[in-house]
Amino acid sequence: SQRDALLEEKTALEDMVEGLQVEVGARYDSGFQFALEQLKIAFHDLDESKLGELDALSKIIDGKLVPFVHADAA
Repeated sequence: SQRDALLEEKTALEDMVEGLQVEVGARYDSGFQFALEQLKIAFHDLDESKLGELDALSKIIDGKLVPFVHADAA
């Protein structure tokens, strides 16, 4: 029936959206890691342990890095 076809299409589209969200997240993180690698090369005297504390999702509040907290967890 048409309803079944639409439900199948909806499920397929939801699966596609989920896959794209995962891919975008992976690319975002990959870009962040690439930027960190560039920092290590350009500023070789940086403390790598400090760079290891950096996270693509951290926010800057009042000049300090603050870990990301998902709105559902707050």
